[in-house]
Amino acid sequence: MGKNHERFFILLMSSILNLRDIMNKLFKITENLEFEVLNGNLSNLSYNKLCYDTRKIENDDLFVCLEGARFDAHSVISEIVEKGAKVIIVDKNNNFIKDKFEKIKNSIPNINKVLVLAVENTRVALAILSSNYFGRPSEKLKIIGITGTKGKTTTAFMIKSILEEAGHKVGMIGTIGIFYGDEHIITDNTTPESYILNEYFKKMVDIGIEYVVMEVSSQSLKWHRVCGIKFYYAVWTNIMPEHIGENEHTDYDDYIKSKLKIFENAENALVNVDTNDYDRVIDKIKRCKCKLFEKKINRNFNLKIPGAHNLENASLAYEFGKSLNIDDDIIVRALEKTVVPGRIEVVHKDDDTTIIVDFSYEDNGAKRFLDTIRKENPKRIVTVFGCGGNRSKDRRFGMGEVCGKMADFVILTADNSRFEKTRDIIKDIEKTLTKYKVENDLENGYVIIEDRREAIEFAIKNRKPGDVICVMGKGHEPFMEMNGKQVPFLDRQVILDIIDELQ
Repeated sequence: MGKNHERFFILLMSSILNLRDIMNKLFKITENLEFEVLNGNLSNLSYNKLCYDTRKIENDDLFVCLEGARFDAHSVISEIVEKGAKVIIVDKNNNFIKDKFEKIKNSIPNINKVLVLAVENTRVALAILSSNYFGRPSEKLKIIGITGTKGKTTTAFMIKSILEEAGHKVGMIGTIGIFYGDEHIITDNTTPESYILNEYFKKMVDIGIEYVVMEVSSQSLKWHRVCGIKFYYAVWTNIMPEHIGENEHTDYDDYIKSKLKIFENAENALVNVDTNDYDRVIDKIKRCKCKLFEKKINRNFNLKIPGAHNLENASLAYEFGKSLNIDDDIIVRALEKTVVPGRIEVVHKDDDTTIIVDFSYEDNGAKRFLDTIRKENPKRIVTVFGCGGNRSKDRRFGMGEVCGKMADFVILTADNSRFEKTRDIIKDIEKTLTKYKVENDLENGYVIIEDRREAIEFAIKNRKPGDVICVMGKGHEPFMEMNGKQVPFLDRQVILDIIDELQ
């Protein structure tokens, strides 16, 4: 063979091997994903990384278009191509794809170099692609998913504590963030997007974590963020009408159906028998053929977190420990030392006043919380709270009703106002609050202070002996969402800073 023929043969074999590597990479990430080609050729595929955020696209990325409440990536395909995406995954049922893509695709520069794949649901696709991209890490972990209207966070911390006390390496994902090893990462959602879940599952696998305890929100179940995750245990705390309204669930039936999806890919189920719609929950578990465990009674523990509802959470966690045959003394020791940031958290206590931070942001949680505080026989309960913007107005009416009845003095302020005006949210709260309280009555009424820091400072400066000041609604959250921006704000730290300044 001449040198030219030898060089040609080497180049040919190199091209074949390169194409094989490219195709293997494609087949690996798209395994278990059904798609059809709308544009381009599979044999021309290569990609840099998986991406679903238009702000983070880099050259040759494989990009998944998601349709959200405020933004639909399908509508900016030309921008996605311009930024360098090499492969684009689209939803075949998206209005833009059905009505416009074929008409405009030839006007998009460089579209001939881009592979466009259509799938039935891009959120499901993102979950499948993410799992494949990170090497299916969830299959190497024992994942305990906890769902319910109330108690997810506290129960998750308690189960984590039990497993760690029993000698296991445990990661946790939930409202307060992602915990693994010495890491704590703040997240935007109780249950993050599927890509983020798989990214951190991989990191947990890499450091030898065995169990992951995670809160599973109704939204994550509805929007397929946990698609493909096999739950070693699915834990059900309770169910009551919540998260119904703008950008959430259309009605209670949609809410509970979303919650019940957790059992569809679960090996074991642990249920609080005191839940509403118990028969419906059990029927779903039977149809999904999960092994069933139940919490039937509330036990007494010497918890650091007060409240009857936390004894209920602890009893559920106790039954989890027993189902794994963990010794009683280990379980009890773990439960009795568990603390949860932002859940009935005593931030400051002196001879005159106790200041507590709690996450309660709607009427059921607020009633439980204030019931617990009232049982301590304070001279006055002072509440500082607002309500979130772009969420159901029922929360505002409920908070006004409960705090109007149960608090001695109320300070209305901002919460996560998002894209609404704080004053408009407060006006909604007043519709029920004013049945019980008179504005500017400083003994048994309410005041409005829109700036949350100023509201907390007012409560502290005007405290009286025997007061319990309850700063409600945000708990552990380190930000305020205002006009589309996150502003650093942690109730606990603000309280400590004010106390320090006054002293």
